[in-house]
Amino acid sequence: METSSALFSFCVAVLTFVVGFVYRWAWRRLRGLEDTPSGFGVILSFVLLGSATVAGVSFELVAAMIVISAAAVSYWFDDIIELSAQLRILISFAVGVLIVSAFVNWSGAYSLLLIFAICLAVGFVNVVFTNIVNFYDGADLNLATFIVLTASFVLVFLPAHSEWWPITVACLAFIIPFAVMNSCPKTIYLGDSGSFVFASLLTLMVVSFFKDSQSIPSEAIIPVALPAFDVFFVLLIRIREKHNLLTRNYLHLYQRLNQRYTSFGYLLPQVINALLCLVFATAFQAAGLGKGFSLILAMTMVTIPFYFACRWFFLGKKAGRESSSGYLK
Repeated sequence: METSSALFSFCVAVLTFVVGFVYRWAWRRLRGLEDTPSGFGVILSFVLLGSATVAGVSFELVAAMIVISAAAVSYWFDDIIELSAQLRILISFAVGVLIVSAFVNWSGAYSLLLIFAICLAVGFVNVVFTNIVNFYDGADLNLATFIVLTASFVLVFLPAHSEWWPITVACLAFIIPFAVMNSCPKTIYLGDSGSFVFASLLTLMVVSFFKDSQSIPSEAIIPVALPAFDVFFVLLIRIREKHNLLTRNYLHLYQRLNQRYTSFGYLLPQVINALLCLVFATAFQAAGLGKGFSLILAMTMVTIPFYFACRWFFLGKKAGRESSSGYLK
């Protein structure tokens, strides 16, 4: 299984470059040179499904990957013709419900009320993840950094025999070549479909963790801390400014840093925050606190002050408090 998975991941890395150039050529030929190719992330869903199939993982995991892939194709049309926000939310919610349905044996042990509550909760989680990830796909390499950090944390703390190992390696085999292409401005984007695939993968990890806490390392949640708080803070600003919350905005920390400074320095807050959270969580555990509590405490104590420190020192005291009408599409 290890050999076949390694060969599959190598093929993924090579083919990502090839397919990326073909995708870009076809997009620009059909839609014009001015339109940056988007929606390339839909291919990630098939990479994940292929890796799960080749590695011979559990039926539940393969079934969930099939659901994500099928929905990703539908979501890809949002990159082509722009689906309504309501339909995107519905798709995301439905996929969350189907993911948990693939993992849980509902017979006997669950009341109808509990089944409804679990499905509702996981559907809501997938909608939240989809929006967080989507808002972090607003600058070159930013979403790729988020994905690489998450996959790296999974691999570092995951037992090598876990069925998630080949899936995570295949994810990196896709996203690293994509990042090389994405590092050139206006070359190719993962798009809304790519954001949806990664968000659904996060939801799948959460469901897998709650079913078996040994399947996914709890440290994998650390890279989500900064994007989640950033989206929450910007949401508060937009509510105050009475914006349409279903539209994209340009108030997020990485976007403001990207506007003010050159190069890829706007990627550093994600990396630094994740590493600081890990250091503090490790220290809390060494002091005798439980692992779960240590992670939550570290992400809270580090992320919030680090986030506002970045806004204060790099964007100015009033960053985020001004009206953002000029930043909306």
